[in-house]
Amino acid sequence: MLLTLSASSVVWAESGDQGVRRAVDPIVESLMADQQIPGMAIALVRPQGTEVFNYGVADRKTQAPVDDDTLFELGSVSKTFTATLASVAAVQGKLDLDAPVSRYLPELKGSAFDAINGENLATHTGGGLPLFVPDEVKDRKALMAWYRHWQPSEPIGASRVYSNLGIGLLGVETAASLDEPFVTAMRERVFSPLGMADAWYDVPDAETEHYAMGESKDGEPIRVSPGVLDDEAYGIKTTAEDLARLVQANLRLIPVDDDLQSAIDATRQGDFQVGDMTQDLIWEQYPLPVSLETLLAGNGYDMILEPNPAEAIEPPQPPRDDVWINKTGSTNGFGAYVVMLPGQRAGLIMLANRNYPNGARVEAAYRILVALGLSSDD
Repeated sequence: MLLTLSASSVVWAESGDQGVRRAVDPIVESLMADQQIPGMAIALVRPQGTEVFNYGVADRKTQAPVDDDTLFELGSVSKTFTATLASVAAVQGKLDLDAPVSRYLPELKGSAFDAINGENLATHTGGGLPLFVPDEVKDRKALMAWYRHWQPSEPIGASRVYSNLGIGLLGVETAASLDEPFVTAMRERVFSPLGMADAWYDVPDAETEHYAMGESKDGEPIRVSPGVLDDEAYGIKTTAEDLARLVQANLRLIPVDDDLQSAIDATRQGDFQVGDMTQDLIWEQYPLPVSLETLLAGNGYDMILEPNPAEAIEPPQPPRDDVWINKTGSTNGFGAYVVMLPGQRAGLIMLANRNYPNGARVEAAYRILVALGLSSDD
């Protein structure tokens, strides 16, 4: 497979770091060949700056190369932003994450959400809410009716079941607490303060030329379709450099206002222990040193598709430096992975216009960070 390699965008040094390229290029090129990925953007975040390396094509048909303006679908990495917005609302006294969801959504009073709180939604411990919105739910009215009639299949606060319906409802609840539409609140309270000028839920016409074309497992061009709770659960499209702004803020590498920084820090609070993984507000973390095998299991499909016992951490664990923090994200045509190493003040972002297995993402990221001396090969 021939790969078109474009010049890297190096923010912090004019000449770039050829040692970094020599470490990163072979791993990424091998990954793209093995997984038949048309294009990727890799962002390396460190105290000395952020480097973005672009590979391959944004659209296999047009052969337009991936560049610094290429927009990728983030899939479930979008959930970290929803959790951040909810945390902002909590810091500002608008939302109590320990309160029943029905306090902020009165139409759910008398339902299971009298006993489920925002923290449950942000940690996937909300009683076994399903992963996907049911096909018959086409609008907000039908969605609320579905929530009203739904009954938990797992013990609330004691079982982790990964769910779009959970984080989606957190987004709806947060918007209600702020008395603003969700997208408006996100743009005003998270995107704009972080300087994310290229982050979109609905890509405007003026930006469509930068929107990469995804590729299905069958090699067909595909992009995400609009759906109920898409904004709240998996809807962001952005560049690697823009996404790096959230990582930089988490690592305290850029200045942000006190409320937003407090909110961002709070998303990395450890709330539940799920096997070797500590569940934060959407972010997932592992104590260092961590083996590749542990990371593969924690990001595996049994963790995504099956209930897993969860033990509440009391009191919640404050944000730690000696951890590997990560989040995967996928749509039918895109795959994303974000890693943060707070102790090293380093992060890695991998965006691709093909949905490929989580295991391949984790292994490639692990190899890159070990090769760069940012993580140990345990």
